[in-house]
Amino acid sequence: MVAGASGSLAGAVAGAAGSGNAGAAGSVNAGTGGVASVPSNGPGAWSTGAVMPTIRTELAVALVDGLVYVAGGYGDASGFGGSNAFEAYDPKADSWQKLTNMPLGLEHPSVAALGGKIYVTGGGSSEMSAYDPASKAWTSKAPLLHARHAAAAVVLNDLLYIVGGTGDSDTVPQRYDPKSDSWTELAAMSGRRDHVAAVVLDGKIVALGGRLGVGSAFNSVESYDPSTDSWTPGTAMQDTRAGFAAVVIGGRIYVAGGEVLVQPISVRDTVEAYDPSSDAWSFKAKLPMPLHGVGAVEFDGKMYMFGGASNPMAATPRTGIVNIFTP
Repeated sequence: MVAGASGSLAGAVAGAAGSGNAGAAGSVNAGTGGVASVPSNGPGAWSTGAVMPTIRTELAVALVDGLVYVAGGYGDASGFGGSNAFEAYDPKADSWQKLTNMPLGLEHPSVAALGGKIYVTGGGSSEMSAYDPASKAWTSKAPLLHARHAAAAVVLNDLLYIVGGTGDSDTVPQRYDPKSDSWTELAAMSGRRDHVAAVVLDGKIVALGGRLGVGSAFNSVESYDPSTDSWTPGTAMQDTRAGFAAVVIGGRIYVAGGEVLVQPISVRDTVEAYDPSSDAWSFKAKLPMPLHGVGAVEFDGKMYMFGGASNPMAATPRTGIVNIFTP
């Protein structure tokens, strides 16, 4: 294992220094008709973990057997090149280890854990590879039917789903069956969403926020029911956001950060939680800094949020901090 440095701002940010607030916090939700708010701080607390060995943004993460695997992102010297870095974080030991690099350098990849392996695809490519922690090796798998960029990946009932993103037929989700090593197209979403987040809640896939390029920002939510192959609108988030963290903790959805590419262009520091019992969103303790392009998992009742950048429409300054939210 490679022990990380203490999770502080010093030595954990790459690129030019950014301000505490990257743009104004509130903005119009172009495409869904709402107006984002500027809330006061809410309940919950943030702490930090060991700094990532490779400081990056627009990455993706997955949890397998107590380790968080961090894949790809903007991380090379140019700021915008796709990284093939692949590293694992142990939240109990608060330490990192560097692993065998991915076959391709990818930014905005889609990553999920399935059957004890980590599947990596997207990033503008249709190729998919699976990493086996036991053999520490990568294996090629069946490619996506349609290449994706900035899509979300989730697992439900031992099947892998790719939702949203940009590319051909980008409203159409794709489902992967590891037993047959094959993909299937599913019912289209209500509209296009890139930089979307997705989680699984109560047997359904919930797609949250996202955008359609510059000039749009969504707070809308929709849920996919695999038993009927259909989508249903959900209760919108209070803030618009794209490229943000989303996890489920204790039966509630938590979202944090995100980028807003409508005027005033901004990066969020707000955090919200959705309670299905009340069908409502509420604000929680704000992030220590505005961030977008992050990856996140739930572990031991907490949200672990990795990397990101604090300036809108930029891959710098990047952070290597692991931000940890306790509800």
